[in-house]
Amino acid sequence: MEYIIITVDGKETKCPIIFTFDSKEFNHKYVVFQHGDSEEISAMIYEEKDATSGTLMPIESDEEWDHVEEVVNQYFDEHEKHHHHHEGCHCDDCDGCGCGEDSACGGDCDCNCDCEHHE
Repeated sequence: MEYIIITVDGKETKCPIIFTFDSKEFNHKYVVFQHGDSEEISAMIYEEKDATSGTLMPIESDEEWDHVEEVVNQYFDEHEKHHHHHEGCHCDDCDGCGCGEDSACGGDCDCNCDCEHHE
């Protein structure tokens, strides 16, 4: 999923969404996204207009930025733990069967992934 950000000068930029979250503490929705083709990520407040559009607003207080950074760091820590734990198990190959072949086998092979992810 991605957002198309339209700047005040009318320039459109496609920004892949990394994740979104709600904060009860600040009563806002946030979107964490990657800047176009770069590796840089950022976060903004998302104010929904309707089911298909909304407005991105800047995060202005240091306290709110600290909260957002904590959530982002937690997300990436969890992502890293999961990726590291399953490295080399090929859970995502062959529709999750673990045979290490591409999806052409249709998942009908008799190999089984034995990592904890599939237990």
